[in-house]
Amino acid sequence: MGRNITSFILLVLLTWLAWTSWQPPAAIPDTQPVSLAIPEPMDAAPALWRVVTRRMVWKKAAEAMYKRLKETGLRVTSVARKEKIELHAFDDARTFAQRKNATQARKEWEKRGFEADVINQDDHFGVGLGRFFLAAYARQMQEKLKKTGMKYSYERRIVNIPTWRFTFPAATHTDAEKLWQRIQALGIADPLLMPEKQFRVLFGNNELRNHIISAKRSNR
Repeated sequence: MGRNITSFILLVLLTWLAWTSWQPPAAIPDTQPVSLAIPEPMDAAPALWRVVTRRMVWKKAAEAMYKRLKETGLRVTSVARKEKIELHAFDDARTFAQRKNATQARKEWEKRGFEADVINQDDHFGVGLGRFFLAAYARQMQEKLKKTGMKYSYERRIVNIPTWRFTFPAATHTDAEKLWQRIQALGIADPLLMPEKQFRVLFGNNELRNHIISAKRSNR
């Protein structure tokens, strides 16, 4: 009887294996693509630009330019700070023990068309012929002095002096370029057009002050 039961179980097992091998595999359901709504990146704000005038080293000239820019209705801000600048100095090569002799030498230079000044140099006197912060002007002066045949001295040194520039509110490149053209049309030579980021690196927030206006008010 035990043999019959074993035979029956074996028959059932073989029948099940035959049935499962005949049946086709169950179909795997298609995987539907997952759609995620990824927001489009927001357009970056348009880059801002600045118009900046060239450096000025004479306060009276800076005051005159500031007044002129204000009269046009422009919103102008001064950028004032001290900077190290190369100075080209020309003097009469002679030195004088007495002021009257230096004064006579000054008159000699003035007759030749030069603006000269008597300068006090410690225990003696000299004659200053010009101080220039632009190399181009210094070269012109040197050529003029050579033609006189008179002896002169030349010294180049670095000085730390106040400087002034003027700037205007930051704007898009299109608007800033229009302003740049407008500033040039006023006769202001070669204003700079630069990205706002570069302007902040060069000058910073704390450099933006109306120094000239403040100085005028304090003198009242």
